[in-house]
Amino acid sequence: MRLSNTTAAAILATIIIFTTSTAFAAEVNIHADGTMSNPSTSEWPDKILKGMDGKEAEREIKNIDPSLETHVLPEDAIVTEDYRLDRVRIFVGATGKVVKQPQKG
Repeated sequence: MRLSNTTAAAILATIIIFTTSTAFAAEVNIHADGTMSNPSTSEWPDKILKGMDGKEAEREIKNIDPSLETHVLPEDAIVTEDYRLDRVRIFVGATGKVVKQPQKG
């Protein structure tokens, strides 16, 4: 049996929609800066730390995983480009507030 291109495209679209909707069945918030969070989770990395005081954000991260090496840095700091899962850089603005969601790396 051979399917027409239109039928094959419709089947493929249905599969994609179904798998995408089931994969993201949990509630997820997508923020203007492109970060995502799960509102049912109140812990980092799902909890948005952007806008929080840098030292407070560092404490929050250390409370979740004390083994992480954390650095509070100015938002324009020059940093190495190596990727390390044991490190979290917390970039803060002039007021000391987090300007970018911290993540491992």
